[in-house]
Amino acid sequence: MSQPSAPKPPAKINLADPELRAMVVQTLRAIWKYVLPYKGRFILSTVLGILSGLFYGVMIIGFQLIFSLVLKGKTTTLGEDIPLPVIGAINPAQILGVSSDTPVGMTGVAFACAFIPALIFIRGFLGYLSSYMQAWVTSKVVYQIRNDAFRSIIRQSPGYFNNARTGELMQTVISQTGVVQRNAMLLIQTLAQRPVAILGTLIPLFAMDWFFTLMSLVIFPACLYPIIRLGKRVRKVGAKEEYDSRALMASMQESFAGIRLVKAYGREDHEMQRFDRSNASMTKNMVKWAKALELIGPIVETVASLGIAAGLIYAWDRGIEAQTFFLLVMALTQIYPPLKELSKVQLFLQKTTVAAGMVFEILDRQPDIQDAPGATALGRTSGAVTFKDITFFYRDKDDVKKDVPAVQNINLQLEPGKFYAFVGRSGAGKSTLFSLLLRFYDPDQGAVLLDGKDIRTCTQHSLRANIGMVSQDTFLFHDTIRENIRYGRLDATEAEIIAAAKKAHAHEFIEQISNGYDAVVGEGGCNLSGGQRQRISIARAVLRDAPVLLLDEAYSALDTESEKIVQDAIHTLSEGKTVVAIAHRLSTILEADQIVVMDQGRIVDRGPHAELLSRNAIYQNLYNLQFSSEEQRQA
Repeated sequence: MSQPSAPKPPAKINLADPELRAMVVQTLRAIWKYVLPYKGRFILSTVLGILSGLFYGVMIIGFQLIFSLVLKGKTTTLGEDIPLPVIGAINPAQILGVSSDTPVGMTGVAFACAFIPALIFIRGFLGYLSSYMQAWVTSKVVYQIRNDAFRSIIRQSPGYFNNARTGELMQTVISQTGVVQRNAMLLIQTLAQRPVAILGTLIPLFAMDWFFTLMSLVIFPACLYPIIRLGKRVRKVGAKEEYDSRALMASMQESFAGIRLVKAYGREDHEMQRFDRSNASMTKNMVKWAKALELIGPIVETVASLGIAAGLIYAWDRGIEAQTFFLLVMALTQIYPPLKELSKVQLFLQKTTVAAGMVFEILDRQPDIQDAPGATALGRTSGAVTFKDITFFYRDKDDVKKDVPAVQNINLQLEPGKFYAFVGRSGAGKSTLFSLLLRFYDPDQGAVLLDGKDIRTCTQHSLRANIGMVSQDTFLFHDTIRENIRYGRLDATEAEIIAAAKKAHAHEFIEQISNGYDAVVGEGGCNLSGGQRQRISIARAVLRDAPVLLLDEAYSALDTESEKIVQDAIHTLSEGKTVVAIAHRLSTILEADQIVVMDQGRIVDRGPHAELLSRNAIYQNLYNLQFSSEEQRQA
């Protein structure tokens, strides 16, 4: 078995590309539609983020005042003018209404220094409130996107799942929505706070010493060069990481879903190797992403330090006081973290676009089978089914018709309350007719009628409410026996569930097992035998009590004793219903009112068992092959 392959990421990712830029805009617009219901909190979080960024400027002015009062020594008096950026010179003595020769003193120093943690706390608290609001909004948005994505997938027709990989769908709904959440929040924080933080810092800096600040900013282009160089690599690796994670999820899901096959063939090591290949590829790209991303910071900081060194020479030459130079340098260093975050905007935007693209591809997908405009709801029908001039082709993943139709020119009328059986070789089209009746697919020609009404004019929910099904591939949820039976009718009472179990000959064995109806059946019903699973499935169909009952190889996986019990249960279930069975065991359908023989997608004959056995070669061959084999086994 080959390693699962994920969709290939784009070979080159460049946001200068108009097509890619349009995709980014489209993605952001799609996300914004989900933000709109919470726009109040979103706007508040953005405003708080802007205030947090602007508070950098307030802190510089505050620190200038504090440093001027404290760092000049014990001889400092309140009457000395203190030049503050933007505001201008102030006189503390005049503001406080005290004598100009009043010394600052220990009390004044302590009071002034107490403002340092207060200013930092205010800035941090504003940032916290902004981040909390943004996290709340993005969590709500992702919650809704995740629900909508699951709803979109679950509404797809079975044909979609024939070509989709379950692991990739799960990874998209769970993991990719998480990527959207994390990176969208980082983008909002970065774009809302970082530019105003830089602006709020630069304004007082230019007011303090415009030449020093301007020369320090000359170094900015040098910082951008490594960002641009590394950015291209990071974007490409980040996209590959997202696609590799889909392959990893698909590999893991397939291994778990097929665990019995894996064990039976002793392929544990093979599956571990498949998983390892996917895991190694994703891990390799994760390391590349982290290495390139984290390398940006040290390079930017190193280049920025050259500006500090040059500034120190300038301060010596101009005779700038130590506390002023210290404040200038401290403020300049506060510019680089926001700048570093802004340098990652394109990277986070790329990851968000890739992940959101996968999610919105699912959200935008329309089911192949949809209710027609003005579709009406069916009430309870009598169970009369008509296949009228039916021809149907299966399609590949590109929606291209197969060369040969699965069924063609099918005309068949099934009367209410009678027992019909479809027989024929594999691939004859029996299961296709079931799928068309359930409207998993629509015919290319002709129509399927229920009580004389084209099922395409009815709602799918009301159509399927009239159909019950018992299949050879009995599926039970990892839940209690009670809830698996209740799945047939969700509003069923306890008494109705027990009554259905009794009719299905399941009540007796349920009472004998530990916890009874509260027993958990295990994944896929692994804690029960094949016959027990089948009887739970029949109880579910009994509870549904639909006028049309489909039996799809309901006995094929059972031993003789279980088959007899299940046959009795199905006989009880079938009373008063239109029963349509697919059976390879002809012994189970010999009493059918009419047996329909199919071959290569066509109906070649129909009639009771005795008539077909006397005149139809295909039916004779099926009968002789099966019963001669049974006689040999009995002998």
